[in-house]
Amino acid sequence: MRLSIAIPAHNEEAFILGALRSLEAQEFEGDLEIIICLNACKDKTEEIVRAWAGTSRWHLSVVHEARKGVSWARQRAFCHAGGEIIASADADTYYPPDWAARITESFAQDPNLVQIYGPVRLRDFTGTGRRFWKYAHPIMNDLFTTTGRWLGWHNVIGSNFAVRRSAFLEVGGFDTKLKALEDNEITRRLRRLGTVRYDRALVVYASARRYNRLGFWRTVLFYVRNALKAFLFKHETEDLEDLSEKPEMQ
Repeated sequence: MRLSIAIPAHNEEAFILGALRSLEAQEFEGDLEIIICLNACKDKTEEIVRAWAGTSRWHLSVVHEARKGVSWARQRAFCHAGGEIIASADADTYYPPDWAARITESFAQDPNLVQIYGPVRLRDFTGTGRRFWKYAHPIMNDLFTTTGRWLGWHNVIGSNFAVRRSAFLEVGGFDTKLKALEDNEITRRLRRLGTVRYDRALVVYASARRYNRLGFWRTVLFYVRNALKAFLFKHETEDLEDLSEKPEMQ
């Protein structure tokens, strides 16, 4: 079973090498490819990726998307993928060695499975509350995920889910009108085709940079507010703040 890993990247020179190293260390014996979509990058992300591609044991492709936005970039990477299974990853995330194998084994065992996702743990909190949020965030996130599943809603995060390519194409891919939460929205459509499964052992480790930059509660409120806009009121979501830009001095 061929696995494609799709990664959107906008000015990720400070993070993407860590993600690539973790994917290089995957204990996976199948056919694996990595597609990185460079989304209006102005830094050295492409230079880093192409240098890595020359030494990687996996086939690595680079595609470009000029329209800035994570939904556009994720869509481009997914459409370029050739694997039966497409895994969604992010440039600021580390992936445990069994991540790829666990994904493909799950799909091989269940022909009705159309999507699988798992927890995203945040690393490298900064600031005075960093120790508290290091332990509080997983508890809050798991509570949010569990409550959502009871209510028929899946807390899918773009850095850690995978779909059958055939199902992705059947539902028409991501809603590129959304500036955020495209990962949540597609799940609502995939559920009509088959099983969506949460695997609590399918854990990855993402950067806490958005929380560090914007503040914990401001970030949480952004996602809650936009979930309501997208799914309850059917309004367009707000754009994610560009974390590659330096914050303005007050």
